[in-house]
Amino acid sequence: MTSPNVAGYRGPEECNANKASHTFQYRGWDVTIELEPSRADGIVSGHADLRDQSAFRCRLMLSGRHEDGVGAIRALAAKARTLIDERHQDD
Repeated sequence: MTSPNVAGYRGPEECNANKASHTFQYRGWDVTIELEPSRADGIVSGHADLRDQSAFRCRLMLSGRHEDGVGAIRALAAKARTLIDERHQDD
């Protein structure tokens, strides 16, 4: 799997042949993305755990059609950044 060309990415890490994970920090939050193996029909599922100051805040879920795991990681990362930005607007 190749790394998405998105600011703040260091590249997904292969856990094994069937799973992928990726972590990054954004605006002081830690985001951990984990993908499950894709199915033959192209459905990719995964989640992103968001932590603020090491405290778990929420889990974003993803299930849908994506070209590959990189597309799924990009989708989850974008959702995570949007949620974090919305939380910072309330500050």
